[in-house]
Amino acid sequence: MTSTTEITRNAAFLAHRYDENSDAFQFVELTREQHRRCTFLTDEYIPEQSGRTMVRSQDVDLDKGAQAPVNFIFHSAFACSTMMARALDIEGVSMGLKEPIVLNDLVGLKRRGAAPARLSAALERSIALLSRPFSTDEKVIVKPSNIVNSLAPSILEMRPAAKALFLHAPLKSYLRSLAAKNMWGRIWARENAIGILEDGDLIGGFTSADLLRLTDIQVAAVAWLSEHARFAKMIERFGADRIKSLDSDKFLSNKHDTIARLSIFFGLALDKDQIENLLAGPAFTQHSKDFSKFDSTARLDQHSNVDDSNGEEIDMVVQWSAAVAVSQNISLELSAPLL
Repeated sequence: MTSTTEITRNAAFLAHRYDENSDAFQFVELTREQHRRCTFLTDEYIPEQSGRTMVRSQDVDLDKGAQAPVNFIFHSAFACSTMMARALDIEGVSMGLKEPIVLNDLVGLKRRGAAPARLSAALERSIALLSRPFSTDEKVIVKPSNIVNSLAPSILEMRPAAKALFLHAPLKSYLRSLAAKNMWGRIWARENAIGILEDGDLIGGFTSADLLRLTDIQVAAVAWLSEHARFAKMIERFGADRIKSLDSDKFLSNKHDTIARLSIFFGLALDKDQIENLLAGPAFTQHSKDFSKFDSTARLDQHSNVDDSNGEEIDMVVQWSAAVAVSQNISLELSAPLL
């Protein structure tokens, strides 16, 4: 039987869930290759046969000296963040963790009104567990779900050496990607806005009745503006030395420069050949969700199809959003650009 110490000190045991009732973590045993095959680190993608073990928080035995430097990719969805996390899974250099759901559990804990001390303790332990490297000298890069953005200030406060990339899609690209998902995308847009409202971060100027009068695409735009405002506040608070911003269109148009500059920012020290190998690898040639053939041309084709059916509405909402942004003093361009 595997000991508690081995489970909590070994990166092969992913800290998967946090159970607030028992104050315990569920660990799932995953090889590095299984990590790669998981689109996200959620039950939908983790193999059912993977061994699972519960460990009480008080029994978590961490070797703090063995924890890797950890950086973060925070995002506002539909921004190619999974592509980037996959690209930064470089054996011997860095490990990209794609939306570990344990952090989502802590968002739920926060939204249910947990005491700040309890939430802070669980978050501190979660980040420490996610910082365990698969091999010596590797860095860890965590790409949380976008709902974790409400915890980003606390995470950066807890890890003063950590750096973060704020990756976002330009508003029009964001709305196109959402519309391409049809009804499910529109449902997600409202659920996302509700979550930001529960976090206390939805922009002002709208009563509940006002929000109900908005179309799904308008609600999505309000959420996007709210995320932009949230990111802007964090850049101002933590500074450009620790945070860089990037929009997905610039990323896709400048993949080489993006990876090269991100390598410097995250301290990965990638050389020219390593960057070229990454650009030719599966992260940039396969769809991040189903691993089918995919590239930036396919993304443009998808957006073109959306424009045929939703283009007029999206253009109107983009113009409306610009006016809302002016009224709320929100810049549509984030400061501290990576490129």
